[in-house]
Amino acid sequence: MMTEFRSNSVYTDWTAIALLLFTAVPLLAVVGTATFFVLQNKEKAPLG
Repeated sequence: MMTEFRSNSVYTDWTAIALLLFTAVPLLAVVGTATFFVLQNKEKAPLG
């Protein structure tokens, strides 16, 4: 009974980590590419 509970808790922990990664990694990729393009555009034609 205890081992089943332990495996369940480990499973939920890994699920939470996986969900966190699946949401954080694409978000970081989008923010990174957006920042990259903004910096590239600033060098070519500064705003203002």
